[in-house]
Amino acid sequence: MIDDVFQAAIDILNGGGQAAMSTIISSKGSLPMSEKSKMLVTPEGKIIGTVGGGCLEADVWTEARRVMEEGKSNIQQFVLTEKYAGESGLNCGGVVEILTEPLPEEGSDIFHAVLELKDKGRRGTLVTILTDHPSYPDGKRKMLLCDDGSTIGSLGDEGLEAFVTERGWDVLQGENFAAVDYRTEGGDALQLFMEPVLPTPTVYVFGGGHVSFFIVRAAKLAGFKVKVIDDRPAFANKERFPQADDTIVMELDEVRDAFDFGQDDYVVLVTRGHQHDQQILEQIYDCDARYVGMIGSKSKIAKMWKRLEAKGIDASYLNRVHAPIGLNIGADNPEEISISVVGELIMERRLGKVRHTRRKRSYDKRRDAARANA
Repeated sequence: MIDDVFQAAIDILNGGGQAAMSTIISSKGSLPMSEKSKMLVTPEGKIIGTVGGGCLEADVWTEARRVMEEGKSNIQQFVLTEKYAGESGLNCGGVVEILTEPLPEEGSDIFHAVLELKDKGRRGTLVTILTDHPSYPDGKRKMLLCDDGSTIGSLGDEGLEAFVTERGWDVLQGENFAAVDYRTEGGDALQLFMEPVLPTPTVYVFGGGHVSFFIVRAAKLAGFKVKVIDDRPAFANKERFPQADDTIVMELDEVRDAFDFGQDDYVVLVTRGHQHDQQILEQIYDCDARYVGMIGSKSKIAKMWKRLEAKGIDASYLNRVHAPIGLNIGADNPEEISISVVGELIMERRLGKVRHTRRKRSYDKRRDAARANA
């Protein structure tokens, strides 16, 4: 949904138009999900994205129309009374602040770079100056820090940009926005809003069996991208998994060279028989995936761990594998197992910690090479 907001902003700017973008910049109490924290109001009054819906969104829409006319940004504060919370599904009693701003002069380049980061499975931090200050006029208050250290846009202040680069690196390693204070060389106080640019996390499901069918459906509903990998064409195809973003047929002894898992990747091992799960795990036990989980009983997993340790794989690597996979909810059929698995993926995504962030070499090296040679 946020991707649609940025793309619409790019299209409007490239067409020489103007619009107003609204973003939730702080909250106490109830907070919408990250994909529901930004909206765009076009010159025609069309809304793209959302900041919660209901009366709250209606008032923000009115403010966006004013911002477009005057070209000056503004911050509104809303106490989520029954009026604002009821229709939007938010909880009463929270306080939300929303920034509404005209699109920046360099917005097309910045927003295009945001979408490129997300598309390539990379991260960044989008920085906005919130304080009204003559040295930082509307239209020149935004900069993007990418996870390779490069920046798009300029704040016109080397000291400020150096500060933003340092603090922005911490933000892009998490999933929460931050309001940061900065004091200029002249002693003026600025408040900065830093929001992480995050790719849609990808679940790699190894094995195209019956359990995988339901895992794919549940993971898509939870907002993940999903790729299914199997060595049998009949079990990895779009007809069998119409909701999957990709299906890959490959030999399972080539996994290490084919994928470069990063901190926004989740690996689920549910192949036929533990022989294939072990075969894959031997190749990726030290990978940088955010999550690695494997199906199987405790006794079978204990035996596999002994075999892997005998091959020289340290127990510290095996301890990070979620095995048996899924939350313990007493699941005993494929549908219930899929809920337990995806529940654990959500828990890791929302409550777990990113160990580090680095630029990935590619999405899937094997697929990139195949497409290049096609």
